[in-house]
Amino acid sequence: MNIYKRIKAGNSKLLLIFSGWAASPEIFRHLETEPDTNLWICYDYRGIEFEEDLSDYREISLVAWSLGVWVASVVFAQKQISFTKAVAVNGTPYPVHDRWGIPETIFRGTLDNITEEGMHRFNRRMCGRRDLLQAYEQIPSRPLADIRKELEFLYTEIKKTSSASLSFNGWTHTLISSGDRIFPTANLHAFWQDRCPVTGIEAPHCPFYLWKQWNEIWKQ
Repeated sequence: MNIYKRIKAGNSKLLLIFSGWAASPEIFRHLETEPDTNLWICYDYRGIEFEEDLSDYREISLVAWSLGVWVASVVFAQKQISFTKAVAVNGTPYPVHDRWGIPETIFRGTLDNITEEGMHRFNRRMCGRRDLLQAYEQIPSRPLADIRKELEFLYTEIKKTSSASLSFNGWTHTLISSGDRIFPTANLHAFWQDRCPVTGIEAPHCPFYLWKQWNEIWKQ
């Protein structure tokens, strides 16, 4: 796991982002944080070790997106962290699952088609709209070999992860996009109903271009 950090000395609040597979921190570069808040973005899950010291922060907010919801669930099942807010966006702790995540045949199909053309098709489904796709693909992409290894690692780890490893129950809210073409919307609702408050939004799987500031997420 890599972590991009934007830090100002003296800030006592932290916004901790767990990105999705294949994404880089640049997709969030347009989103502004509050002036008293540091920003960390976790990405590149070819390993999911998280040994960071968070004790200096009096408030920590968590946003996890897509497969980052599973990563955060595994990481914080093993750590005693109290989050001010913890929002899951278009993902579940069971991302390879026929009822609560991406059906396994579809997940495997993505894994078997990590080529330039395959990633363009994936990005098109993820972004939904042509203008959002163009904005997303203007950002330099990570090497295909790296994102292939990342998804292979995630698939292997997801398949062997027990429910006990997903015991983190600190999610305070979830956002579900009506136009998600990566995680089936019905599966997202099936998992999150009765677990925490759910807000439906009119957006594709990657909804972040809808906002200019991170705090807009809390207002959904």
